[in-house]
Amino acid sequence: MRKKTKILIAIFSILFIIIGIVAGSIIYIKSALKPTDAFLNGQICENGETSCDFTVFIVDEGAYGKSTLDKLEANGIIKDADIVYYYNRIFDGYSFAAGYFEIPHEVSDEYGNTRKITLDEIMAFLADPRNAHQDTVMLSFDEGDFIRSYAAKLGEYTTVDGDELLAYWNDEATIRSYMSEYPFLTEEIFGENVKYYLEGYLFPDTYEFFEFTNCDEITRRFLDRTLEIYNKHLDEFNSSSYSIHEVFTLASIVQWESGDPEDSKLIAGVLETRLNYPEVLASTVTACYAFDLSKDECYEVGDTLDYTWRDDPYNTYTNQGLPPGPVCNPNETAIVAALNPDSSYGYFFFCADMCNGGTVFARTYAEHEYNIQHYYLACDN
Repeated sequence: MRKKTKILIAIFSILFIIIGIVAGSIIYIKSALKPTDAFLNGQICENGETSCDFTVFIVDEGAYGKSTLDKLEANGIIKDADIVYYYNRIFDGYSFAAGYFEIPHEVSDEYGNTRKITLDEIMAFLADPRNAHQDTVMLSFDEGDFIRSYAAKLGEYTTVDGDELLAYWNDEATIRSYMSEYPFLTEEIFGENVKYYLEGYLFPDTYEFFEFTNCDEITRRFLDRTLEIYNKHLDEFNSSSYSIHEVFTLASIVQWESGDPEDSKLIAGVLETRLNYPEVLASTVTACYAFDLSKDECYEVGDTLDYTWRDDPYNTYTNQGLPPGPVCNPNETAIVAALNPDSSYGYFFFCADMCNGGTVFARTYAEHEYNIQHYYLACDN
């Protein structure tokens, strides 16, 4: 009799556990099929706002359903992308239109009464192309250009304010929020004297942006492209004697100093050789960057630059080693050169060959002086 009682108790205990699990799962699933409270209460806003009437969301061109649901969860609009995904598969299914959406937190019925928007209504809203701002702009960002120039161009051609974007790119908390997804962003970028945290990390290329966009979408487009380059050369990054930040910093100097891609590794080799001596790099571009000169201004004054004697952490005429961070945004050729500097020829100097194009190199200062007179000054019109 006692044995049967124990068996019955065990069976009922298991049934209660199963019922509890099922009930808990049902409650969780029902909760997951609703928008988040933060979204419904108007707390998912842009630009640090604490209250808003709608939440901006961008469905990327060519994005498939699951990636958009993951993005909705990451943006704090829905609670569980996986639950919504399987719900979607079982029932009618959601399709999404690409574009910039302003998702309302409340909707009105036919009598003018307002209520909180439902998950199905959000999905329907994102599926209707009439709700999307789909105008796009194609913008090219030059290799060797500055982050401030990138921000200004985006401010001119999109709805994003250029000054706000530049501030976004230099906000430590914001940058830290990206670090888990982009492993090339390391603690070194927050160095005390770094001027712009993302300088050097926004890969120069041609991008298509929605005209109606936001700082996060723009930033991810750049960083995604940089991640492609980083992953492509991951073995080289791992085997380099330089840290990731040092690679991007060295690459930025190579980018600006190199007149010919074929010379990039040799230029990187010269810079590496100088770094191994108690000499300063004496790179004009770092002095130009230190004092916010434009590229044209820097090219105009060249090595006669009065700023070279002024002290600044970025000025490699007055400080040994690399500057605190990159001085421009380098392309893949410059990055590869920084990863594979060629110092085998023993070159210690270089200057632009204004007569024939490219770069001329020298092992001694006397050779360098000759090159300046015969290849740089002689044809520098």
